[in-house]
Amino acid sequence: MQGKTKSEHKMEVVVVVIALVAFVVGLVGHLAGASIANSDAFGYIAAPIPLITGLIAFIAYKVAASAEH
Repeated sequence: MQGKTKSEHKMEVVVVVIALVAFVVGLVGHLAGASIANSDAFGYIAAPIPLITGLIAFIAYKVAASAEH
């Protein structure tokens, strides 16, 4: 059985951190979208969240792919 290289281990940590960032962005978007306060500012926060989450997922994919040799 072969162990992971330092590069693979580092990239795993980076992908986990990116996943945590995506979770926090999604949580903020959910809370802003579900807010009972009728403010346009919350809509401006919640509207771009799907795009931002998609970009974060794409970046995580590229980082994970770069670790595979």
